Amino acid sequence: MEIPSNMPTLETANYWLYNNEKDSIPKEICKFYINQYKTQKTHKASVGLSKGKVDETIRKVNQIDLPTWTGVTSYLIAAAHDANFQNWNYQVTRCKQSEYLKYTKSGKYETHTDYSFTRGNQEPTVRKLTALAVLNDNYKGGRFYLLDDSGNKVYPDMKAGSIVVFPSYLLHGCEPITKGTRHAVVAWMEGSEFK
Repeated sequence: MEIPSNMPTLETANYWLYNNEKDSIPKEICKFYINQYKTQKTHKASVGLSKGKVDETIRKVNQIDLPTWTGVTSYLIAAAHDANFQNWNYQVTRCKQSEYLKYTKSGKYETHTDYSFTRGNQEPTVRKLTALAVLNDNYKGGRFYLLDDSGNKVYPDMKAGSIVVFPSYLLHGCEPITKGTRHAVVAWMEGSEFK
């Protein structure tokens, strides 16, 4: 997959990480949302932008669709706007989708991109920024990574409450869980097609 020449790469448009106490999601808020979602019904997450297509060889995780204007998603939206202002200055207009993600043993998401290079003019907006938070860190495996320009995995220092923001066209994934349960939340900021 070739990235269009007008899109910066990981070397020039690195991810932005919020992982200290003053700018990450407070631990008590993380625990609150884990407890809130623990009793709610989840469904198997679909692959890519097509709703309903489940392929656990690529993405094995259960999810809950979240409102995009309130709750834990609001932390991700705020972080995405701040990171965008400090780094990329993409034109973003809204958060169209947010998900709570529950990865249990062997849960994973193979290397993928959140941006569709073949979408064309089918939609008025495209995903431009991805904001991801982990709500806990008492699990094994399940490391989040991005691929650099050489195809090497780069692992942001994620812990409970950390939020990472990155351009949605960057390749990334989540390694398989080997023990415990990984609780995470993701939101996508959209805007008009890259020019």
